[in-house]
Amino acid sequence: MKFKISYTANARKYAFRHPLISAVLMQTTFWILSFLLLSYILHFASLGFSVIYDVKIPSSIKPIIVISLLMGFFYGFVLGFSDFFFYRKWFKGKSTGSLILLKSIFYFLVMIFMFVLVKEIIWQRFLLPNYFINTNFRLPEKAWGFYFKMTLVYVFFMSIVISFIIQVNTKFGPGVLIPLLLGRYANPKQEERVFIFLDLKSSTTHAEKLGHVKYSKLIRDCFLKINYLSVTYGAEIYQYVGDEVVLSWPTKGLEDTATCLDFYFACKDDFLNRKAYYVKKYGVFPEFKAGLHYGLVTAVEVGDVKREIAFHGDTLNVTARIQAKCNELDADLIISEDLKDTIKNKHYFQFESKGLVPLKGRKQKICIYTVCKS
Repeated sequence: MKFKISYTANARKYAFRHPLISAVLMQTTFWILSFLLLSYILHFASLGFSVIYDVKIPSSIKPIIVISLLMGFFYGFVLGFSDFFFYRKWFKGKSTGSLILLKSIFYFLVMIFMFVLVKEIIWQRFLLPNYFINTNFRLPEKAWGFYFKMTLVYVFFMSIVISFIIQVNTKFGPGVLIPLLLGRYANPKQEERVFIFLDLKSSTTHAEKLGHVKYSKLIRDCFLKINYLSVTYGAEIYQYVGDEVVLSWPTKGLEDTATCLDFYFACKDDFLNRKAYYVKKYGVFPEFKAGLHYGLVTAVEVGDVKREIAFHGDTLNVTARIQAKCNELDADLIISEDLKDTIKNKHYFQFESKGLVPLKGRKQKICIYTVCKS
């Protein structure tokens, strides 16, 4: 199958393959633009003061742009790098309050270091001798103090704006923010996607044995692991429904739909490798059954007080019904024939046909297959 490559698919594909580079690139881009904006504000403000007070001020904006580019790159690089490890490595699963506090202290220290770097090295050793050596223009220590306070206030408010943008991007997924701002999902839009419904087996038994608090911790633990693996395999988490998680892949940019099967078996293998951990901590071993199907869905932005992008269509209903067949057929993974036909590397899997089966609430029967690794 050949599909057109879209911006969203490319952005998502790059973000999933290179998460650290993507995080650093996003922060760096935003902060370079932010400091460039600050440079133009300072430049035009200084020109205005020179007219008001009849003071001769060097009119070249180049030194300010150089400082802005370097500050934006350095600050964005450090923030992008630290954010990646704060969220994914050092403070994974920790409280949001402690994370915000430690990040704020760290960013403040980075800001001080960056300002000293600009003042003592970039300004003194590069800009001053190259742009102002033949002028009487100097920046006294008191002026640097005012600039530090101004930059601190500016960075504080820009941090709020940039953090908001990044959080929105995180919520909707890589490559969705720009189309969202451009109104792509304001009206229903048709997309072709693969869906997987992952549901915890024996959930009622586990809940009864563990109690609702410990059971919730088990679900959270499982979903964190599935979330982590979803990044590796390029899956988008659509929604969590109780002990079930729904993920999807847009077929645009998806090289082989076998990736969706690889994702399921990666989850299964990971849970098996951590079986001792789950049994020791919770006294049970979580196993997931899954149903996969692909087809056309309608994507649209819904809600007012709380907004999100929702998918509608028969594809979702069929996928849910296929997953429900797992109990009836005593199978862990079932896929539709439509999805099987799109898989290129079929030799990695063993497919067993279950023929045409009726699905609850649907008149037309569908051909399904159980799947296991070769």
